[in-house]
Amino acid sequence: MRVPVSWLRDFVKTDAKPEAFAAALTARGFTVDGVSPQPTPERIVIGRIETLTRHPNADRLLVSTVDVGKEKLQVVTGATNVAVGNKVPIALAGAVVYARGSAANGAPPQTKKIEPSTLRGVESNGMMCSPDELLLPGEHDDGILIMEDNAPVGQDFWQVARFGDAVLDVDVPSNRPDGLSIVGLAREAAAGLHATFAAPVLDQGMGEVASPIAVDIEDAAICRRLLGQHFSGVTNRRSPMWMALRLAAAGVRSISLLVDISNYVQIETGQPLHFYDAAKIRGGKIVARGARHGEKVVTLDGVERTLSAGMPVIADGEGPVGIAGIMGGAASGVTSDTRDVFLESPNFVGAPVRRASFALGLRSEGALRHEKDLPLELPEVGRRLAARLLIEAGATPSAVVEAGLKPGPLRRVRARVQRANALLGAAFTTVQMKDALAAIEFESNGESELEVTVPYWRLDVVEEVDVIEEIARGIGYDSIPDVPIVAAPQTVDEGLYDQESLLARRFAALGYNEIVNLTLQGARVTAAWERSGLPFWQNVAILSNPLSEDHRFLRPSLLPGLLIAAAKWWPRAHGELRLFEIGHVFHSVRAEQHEDEPVHSPHAGVYTENGVREWPSLAGFVAFEKPGTESSLDQRLLEVKGELEAIVGPLSNADLSVEVRERAYFHPGASGNLRAGNKVVAKFGRLHPKLARAFDLPELSYAFALHLENIAQHRPVEQYRALPKFPATRRDIAVVVPVNVQAADLTDAVRQSGAPFFESVHAFEEYRGPQVGTGCKSVAMTIVLRKNDATITDEEGNASTETVVASLAKRFGATLRE
Repeated sequence: MRVPVSWLRDFVKTDAKPEAFAAALTARGFTVDGVSPQPTPERIVIGRIETLTRHPNADRLLVSTVDVGKEKLQVVTGATNVAVGNKVPIALAGAVVYARGSAANGAPPQTKKIEPSTLRGVESNGMMCSPDELLLPGEHDDGILIMEDNAPVGQDFWQVARFGDAVLDVDVPSNRPDGLSIVGLAREAAAGLHATFAAPVLDQGMGEVASPIAVDIEDAAICRRLLGQHFSGVTNRRSPMWMALRLAAAGVRSISLLVDISNYVQIETGQPLHFYDAAKIRGGKIVARGARHGEKVVTLDGVERTLSAGMPVIADGEGPVGIAGIMGGAASGVTSDTRDVFLESPNFVGAPVRRASFALGLRSEGALRHEKDLPLELPEVGRRLAARLLIEAGATPSAVVEAGLKPGPLRRVRARVQRANALLGAAFTTVQMKDALAAIEFESNGESELEVTVPYWRLDVVEEVDVIEEIARGIGYDSIPDVPIVAAPQTVDEGLYDQESLLARRFAALGYNEIVNLTLQGARVTAAWERSGLPFWQNVAILSNPLSEDHRFLRPSLLPGLLIAAAKWWPRAHGELRLFEIGHVFHSVRAEQHEDEPVHSPHAGVYTENGVREWPSLAGFVAFEKPGTESSLDQRLLEVKGELEAIVGPLSNADLSVEVRERAYFHPGASGNLRAGNKVVAKFGRLHPKLARAFDLPELSYAFALHLENIAQHRPVEQYRALPKFPATRRDIAVVVPVNVQAADLTDAVRQSGAPFFESVHAFEEYRGPQVGTGCKSVAMTIVLRKNDATITDEEGNASTETVVASLAKRFGATLRE
């Protein structure tokens, strides 16, 4: 929220600098993100033009006599929008103003000093100022700034304009709707600055004539209180300059007197208002009710909106004239021809306003406030300020009409002094606590136990702990002493953290970059996935009240987020990209557990609650521009598999093996599981071509995911084993087997063959072609043989190899390739 400090000073009696205001608000929980100074050149006064004649030596210049109070000055000007009797800002000799147009396009403004001068033979003592030359915010007419007729001659311009200082950019907490107002923030600033808060005093602003328009509430679930007042004799002209400047500094464009008054009241008091052209209200009344099915209204932005049944509306005798709490209707809006207005000051129920605002995609400052359930007292405060401004503008008020609830007694909350000190870790006295509460207009009585009367605008203070928080804010968090605390021993299992840290370091060491995606996903993810024609996960955990379509469900896998990130980074990856992510994934719990879902195990980070199973996961993505070495095998897939084995292997107490496992999102025949003993520790594969194309990724794209629950959380302690004393011998064999026999099955069979002196085996090549015949393939393997007590001989090596070949022939019908 943009907050002009000059506006705050109406209610805070202090000479503190804007930076002090910012510090005070921040310390009290209203963070100030920025302080934007407003230049206020000195020696600028109000002058009245008494004479205006043509310059004797220049056709485009005028010579004027200007009354500036203490003296009359001769000023030469080139302005064309001034006339005798106008009141304008005059820069006296010695003033430093800004060069016209010098601050355009964000450039630093240039200054110029005003000195007595002679222009084409005529003396000039001062200068009439334009808005640019005073660096005023907002939109203004070209030429010299024309003041109101009642501007006092000779007075300092900035005092008359009620403007200056700086503008604060304030973050208002969501539970503090009173902070969405100048008065509310001024109250907090005064408390923080230990200054006097001057509460606004407003007359009732009521006339004796009955209002020709009545108000009614048809649905109490939409509106709690509704005030109305008729004003006649209104001229919807340009707003006073001081009001337009304040609104511009607050980020609101000045439009017309009536629109500006409603915006001004909303910003100062926090109460949204709406003005109707009284002549356009049909049936002599307005009613707060729910919309009927199929009703439509054209809002002030010119858009026709179809309303769902039950949406909050304000209707006259013939139909809706606005969407309650959100935006008024164009048909009943005020114009330059409006002479009689009807003021609406409502208190709407927050939930229907919020639902309608999101459903219609129509957010407004009024809706932002109404949806927070404002206090019942606020409509009267807003009405009184609006009435004062309208009466000052020449309008005649009627009596006030109202419907709905009336404010009740103020809330009382008890707070124990001992409990407050125990909770805050302090030793504040009762007097300190009472003073802290009094600074924000909380009345308190008692000694050991305070009975606190909560003011109407603090709907967030409902119990003892809320009062204690106000005590802490009032005295200051810095006043609470720092006390070293010795925590009791905790039995927190850090295994999950250790495991994730270890794996993250290992993947980073292999050149992977870690990314972090949002847990909530939605339309953006599913739309990209469904372009491939492949099915998305079916057991997703859907949110019952999502913030948007892009945050509709909890992610069922890390893969979709990885693919979106990869699509962004691949164009700048220079031919190779490696990404990984560690995060939680979620599935809705079904009658039958899916094979990829871990069982409930808090030790492994797996939880099942409220129909959702949650567990930690690690997934990665790898993409290549080129296939690597020439081979009939997918060398890049083997590279990814090798990296997984290098990372997972040291964390496994069992031998690793690979099994073929088809998955919808992987390339057929190019995916599998990595097993440690009988447990699956990872799944990996080449991305399905359709999926790669849907995300604009290269054909050589690969993905994997680790089953963290099946991987040790700490690296096992290394077991000492003496180095071999005798050399090994290697035997390479190539066997021809049916194409459906996997290399992993062959290597497992070698290990189980019972061959003497066997140490290890790995497959390194596969061939398919005419030399092995149709339906067959050749798999080449390296077998390592070693004796522990002597050097192995050729005869022993050959015998061992023959045992292996015989075992493969028996199990798979394998034959040695010639």
